[in-house]
Amino acid sequence: MSTYVQVCEDENEEPMELPLEVDGGLLLSTVVGQFPGASGVKYRSSSSAFRGVRLLDGVLHLPEDGWNNVFICVFPKENKRKSDDVLESLSKTKRMEKYHKCSDLIVLGLPWKTTEQQLREYFESFGEVLMAQVKKDVKTGQSKGFGFIRFGRYESQLRVLAQRHNIDGRTCDVKIPNSKDGSGQPLSSKIFVGRCTENITADDMRTFFSQFGEVTDVFIPKPFRAFGFVTFLDPNVAQVLCGEDHIIKGTSIHISSAAPKQDSRMGGPFGRGGGGGGGG
Repeated sequence: MSTYVQVCEDENEEPMELPLEVDGGLLLSTVVGQFPGASGVKYRSSSSAFRGVRLLDGVLHLPEDGWNNVFICVFPKENKRKSDDVLESLSKTKRMEKYHKCSDLIVLGLPWKTTEQQLREYFESFGEVLMAQVKKDVKTGQSKGFGFIRFGRYESQLRVLAQRHNIDGRTCDVKIPNSKDGSGQPLSSKIFVGRCTENITADDMRTFFSQFGEVTDVFIPKPFRAFGFVTFLDPNVAQVLCGEDHIIKGTSIHISSAAPKQDSRMGGPFGRGGGGGGGG
């Protein structure tokens, strides 16, 4: 009789050999020592169905087919649910991570006189500036009235995008050059939360959605109309959540975009008025 048995956590994983006792039994503690949380083992029989191994007084007893199969750990359903929740959380985290990268930002409406050094110095108040560039005419060397910046930290980028700026006495806008919809319009930071119940308060929503990103506003209409709005600092958080269902206080809510319809009359990639600079 073999003194070892092959055990794995999942059917598609490499098995590990665990020692059997003198009487041919397998201690559950031996299994748990290598696979924490396991409550038993099973194997696939000749009929392709899974068969469980009898557990008595902490010992897994020799199955009728012997120990020659590869045995798979069995975990309590509660642990399995926790494992699935962790995997779902990791999946969402990875989805968010791909958005949390700095990109080049376009600065529109720069005064003609603003230099690259002045542009850099202004935005350094928000965080480390990796790049600051004023676009100039190739022939004349004069500023075209716009430029580009890039930050070292994503949080700095968010703060800059969330407000308008006054540079050398002129109001300037900062945007991501190529937004998702291809129109040059900024992504919406607001989501529509549907299927709400009256026991869900604004504080409940703020607490729940804060796990995804910084919440700047929560609005629930009065009188109650079974929906609400949540606004994030980061518009990409809102975009990722759209289309998902979540549970708040035992109620399944559905999230969709709260972005207003685009005005087809807006012209050019930078909206009405284009990206030209001004005097000053």
